[in-house]
Amino acid sequence: MSRFNFLSHRIFTLLVLFLVPIVATISINLRSVAAPPKAIAQRITSPGLTQPIPSPSPTTPVPIPTATPTPSESPLPIPVPAPKNPLPSGTTTPPVATPIPTPTTPVPTSLPPQTPTNHSNRVLLPTERDRIAAYLRSRNISSNASVNGLGDTRFILHDTSVVMAASTLERERQLGRGPLGLGVNAFLPRENTAVLARPNFYEPRRPTTTEFEKASDVLVKPVREQLLRQAWRATNGNARSQALDTALANLGLSAGEIASEKKEATGKLAAASGRIYTTATWSVESICSRYNSGDKSVANPGQEASLSSACAPLTNYFNVRNTRVKSTVATEIVQVGARSDRGNQNTCSASNPNIATLPNPPYSDNQYNSTLGVYLRSALAVGKFPQLTTHFALDTFDPEGHCDPRCFNLNQLYNSIASTMGHAQGSSYGITPSYGTRSGTNNIWWDNRICHGSAP
Repeated sequence: MSRFNFLSHRIFTLLVLFLVPIVATISINLRSVAAPPKAIAQRITSPGLTQPIPSPSPTTPVPIPTATPTPSESPLPIPVPAPKNPLPSGTTTPPVATPIPTPTTPVPTSLPPQTPTNHSNRVLLPTERDRIAAYLRSRNISSNASVNGLGDTRFILHDTSVVMAASTLERERQLGRGPLGLGVNAFLPRENTAVLARPNFYEPRRPTTTEFEKASDVLVKPVREQLLRQAWRATNGNARSQALDTALANLGLSAGEIASEKKEATGKLAAASGRIYTTATWSVESICSRYNSGDKSVANPGQEASLSSACAPLTNYFNVRNTRVKSTVATEIVQVGARSDRGNQNTCSASNPNIATLPNPPYSDNQYNSTLGVYLRSALAVGKFPQLTTHFALDTFDPEGHCDPRCFNLNQLYNSIASTMGHAQGSSYGITPSYGTRSGTNNIWWDNRICHGSAP
């Protein structure tokens, strides 16, 4: 072999050895690029995949789906949409997502009980708040401002035991300030809409509607009135005047109303006996508060001991009274009373022939629906289900206690609340109803003859 041929052969051999790896590499890359989309899709959505797949090209990144396919999903290739936010040049992994802010409204950890439950004074779940708010809006019932810091709350049912005309209810609505009017939050007529006489539920400054709110179980009426007059007599004139001003301040009263209240309170406290009303009670409370804080100048000369002995028991009485009033919503359902104001006025005696004939049924659907709406309004205001109770149940300790609301179907009200709230039927929201006429044993006054049928 010539030298030229030998050199040519060697050069050819070297070229082959050099080019073979390059050709093989190109072939492998071409096969990888030509792989069908199905292979890429399967790799991206593999259930075992825990790390992101780097994009095949820095300029055309492939987003990674976050969902894992279920066995029911189609085996066809999954189309990959173009990314909305391409990765920066040279980046192979997606940026860390911005955390979703934690909601400020607490998320309920449990649903309302699905078995019959007494929800009395149970805190509302957020979903229950929303449901009540939606219900009130659908019925055009205004919401009450939120009230915080109350312990046990009560929703007291009364009946008026006298027919109240629309004009009378309107007058109560106009008087619903401070010590004026009957102190009732809502009146529920048989046919018309509820009248919110005192729309600020859980109002601390209003007249009482029961002996329980008056705290007559803490200080019986004769002793309480004696102590109130004793404190007033032991107080000097300047302190009395200031106490009256304090009692009536910031209640929205006109000058004439303030003057009238002061005159009545002064007369009642100066009398030897007789009933003492709201303004007089608040005035003595102001006196005792000043005295207990160390201001001995409120006492008449030589009567400090008398003021001290009166204020000592009254202070606890005031605290109990105020706590009960501000944690209670009082509702009066309009109902007939006595036939004549000249005969026996005791509508709690089933044998009294002077009791007016109650309608049949005793209360209308409108009144039950109004009670439902006002109760839910009171629940939303305080953030819990207040204890439903009756005047009959609360004043059993009083020998002259009332028995209202007579012939009221509390089971029906409970069922309508449960239905509205999505609670189990059979749930309750306060006292367990016991129908009958015995004070201290029953809590819903019911006589079959007067109530037009047997109890529920």
